[in-house]
Amino acid sequence: MFNPPAVLLRRVNDSGTLVWVMRPHRTRKVLLWTLGVLAVALIALRLALPTLVQRYVNQKLDELPEYDGYIGDVDIHLIRGAYSIDDVDIEKTTGSVPVPFFSAEKVDFSIEWREIFQGALVGEIDVYGCSLNFVKGESKEESQTSIDRSWLGIVQELFPFRINRFEIREGAVWFHDFGTEPKVDVYLTNLVAVCTNLYNTRDLASELPADLRARGTTLGSGFLEIHVKLDPLAEAPRFDLELGLTEVDLVALNEMLEAYGKFNVKRGTFEVFTEIAASEGTFDGYVKPFFKDLDVLELEQDAKNPLNLIWQTIVAGAVKIFKNHPEDQIATKIPVSGTFEKTDVEVWTTVLNILRNAFVEAFKTRVDDSIDLFDRDEGKRRAK
Repeated sequence: MFNPPAVLLRRVNDSGTLVWVMRPHRTRKVLLWTLGVLAVALIALRLALPTLVQRYVNQKLDELPEYDGYIGDVDIHLIRGAYSIDDVDIEKTTGSVPVPFFSAEKVDFSIEWREIFQGALVGEIDVYGCSLNFVKGESKEESQTSIDRSWLGIVQELFPFRINRFEIREGAVWFHDFGTEPKVDVYLTNLVAVCTNLYNTRDLASELPADLRARGTTLGSGFLEIHVKLDPLAEAPRFDLELGLTEVDLVALNEMLEAYGKFNVKRGTFEVFTEIAASEGTFDGYVKPFFKDLDVLELEQDAKNPLNLIWQTIVAGAVKIFKNHPEDQIATKIPVSGTFEKTDVEVWTTVLNILRNAFVEAFKTRVDDSIDLFDRDEGKRRAK
């Protein structure tokens, strides 16, 4: 004989069929118990999420070829659809490199809510207090000078949305050469960079929809500013770049000048401007360097080394010969072109431009606005 549970009530419906239904007060109790269990489960999941995410991120960083990575604490921000990781470190595992390749105080992954109103569900990354170290070593194992393309896929796996925007705040980029005498350390600090529209959620008609702007302070108190318009979805690199580096005190670069050029300076400033346009695997542009108020030779110091003295005398003589005296500057314009596997530099044009700056007309310390991607593409189409 069937014995119903205490929570069930026997009823006969309109058709005369016997049915069992749950007692009303028992229904409320079961519902409350169910909600309570779900709440406890959700709270437990929420408490466990940081640890689970931390393990997942560390596992993904371990997949980096030739590198090992680890992170510190993880914070989950459910309301804004985000999580952040603290104390990121990525170090090379081959050779003996004394500095990490990448480190950051904090990296925040979140949904870019403003783009939802544009009909796109995409994400953004904010990086705080980061440092990127490029190292030239005596061997490939002791060097770290490039980023493997597979890294981009791993970064994408750390966040389930396509990254449409990233921002760097208080970043630094270093170049170290520990094999020279003296050792070379060149850096860019106070780096602020913002890149938007990487997945073309806006400006759908633009051929270069993404925009990157960056600025920072260099060794020698110089100021660097970069502006790049690009198409991140193009198969081959497609971009239009402008760069300006101004007011670098050359005295602060003496260790690098001595290590690579075997001379040093008593005073002077350095500036450089460049424009480059690239598409379909090739690029064209120029680099325009300036040396102003330059004084190379320090006789009292360099007389102890006769070979150094001879070389610096030659350099100092060249400075006097090829300097534009009214502007007190040595400058040239170096045309560059080619593919991303091979770069061509027009040497004779560079030499002629040194003479032009010295004896005909001084170059202006600014970009020339002479390189344009669309004019370049149109010229290539006409040439065909």
